[in-house]
Amino acid sequence: MNIAFYPYWAAKTLLSLINVIYIMVITTFIYSHTGSVLSAAMFPLIQIIARITASFTLPLLVNRFPFSRLLISISIAKTFIMTCIAISLNHLISQLPLLLIGVVILSFLDGLESPLLNALTPRLVQGEDLVKANSLLSFSNQTVTIVGYAMTGFAVMNWGASQTFWAATSLSWAVLIFLIALGSLTRGVEQFQKSTVSRNVLREGWSMLWKNPSLRLITLMDIAQTLAGSIWIGAVTLAFAKEVLGRGEGWWGLMNSSYAAGTMLGGILALALAKRIQKHLIASMTMASLLFSLLTILYGLNNLPWLALVLCILMGPVHQIRDAAQQIALLRSVPVESLSRVHAAHGVLISTVLSVSIVIFGLVADQLGVQWVYLIGGALFIASAICSLLLSRVHRHQSIAKHTKNM
Repeated sequence: MNIAFYPYWAAKTLLSLINVIYIMVITTFIYSHTGSVLSAAMFPLIQIIARITASFTLPLLVNRFPFSRLLISISIAKTFIMTCIAISLNHLISQLPLLLIGVVILSFLDGLESPLLNALTPRLVQGEDLVKANSLLSFSNQTVTIVGYAMTGFAVMNWGASQTFWAATSLSWAVLIFLIALGSLTRGVEQFQKSTVSRNVLREGWSMLWKNPSLRLITLMDIAQTLAGSIWIGAVTLAFAKEVLGRGEGWWGLMNSSYAAGTMLGGILALALAKRIQKHLIASMTMASLLFSLLTILYGLNNLPWLALVLCILMGPVHQIRDAAQQIALLRSVPVESLSRVHAAHGVLISTVLSVSIVIFGLVADQLGVQWVYLIGGALFIASAICSLLLSRVHRHQSIAKHTKNM
């Protein structure tokens, strides 16, 4: 693989660990002070609204500034804000509005950074290595996620939020160093295609999402999965651990670690099956979505703590195979030069859906009980599988049309 892939890999992996620590510290604090799933869910909702705003801004920034300079500048700003929060966290905890302002700024910057990093993958890795690279990225991310979820809950209880947050801040400095190294190695491929009209820049990603039949169906799958995926936000899983399983924050971290462990195993499996997944993308997406739906429903109906851990582990490989196939299908549907704009538009749409679903599922958990959240989520994963079957028909028709044209 391209040597530039390795600092990119390291930066993405550390960002996953930082995100785990950050989310667990803030979610635990809000839930412990309010006791409400809906109140705790406002934290990710604020994050999502800030990221939506960032997604609208990103195409204009990409069109104006060199890629490496933009990415490094965003990382510098994130590291500075993280350091400021770490220094004053003990005071910010007693003044929630100020803490949430910091969350808004960090989330906005993250909304700029994530699409840029995602768009880099096919630029650094091409051909058959793309499935392997995506699987390797997911494997390493889930490995550190296991450590993060397993340790952060205990760290917050034993060392306090401030000391735990300092760990995330230190890692953010390491990410900055890796991104600087990445920028120096990607000068030849960093420049995104520019457009002279800002309005066209903003429209391009949305136009491709709507006009490309394959991309449209993949986006519908993502919408269904995003609606269902909000059942795994920290506030809901913490409430499930406490109300249904009768366990606390430590077990909550263990559940998240079990899911991450399963996903890590799924990453190994996806690496081993990379060629088959690439050859049978739609079948992989369909079967994985149906299996994930079944496991989610079983999880929601269960009240045995150890069985919950087993189900979390089993969900990991299924999620990994589905995600690997879906990512490759999306990348195949978009020209490389348009990826950053498509990711930005896609991010706005998915973030909007997620923000709505967080409020809905927060209300469902408070009014009907947290188990209903998982039952509804299982049904949404079935809808995703149906979309993948429709995608198969689109690909079949496209192949027939291409064959007819070549005759």
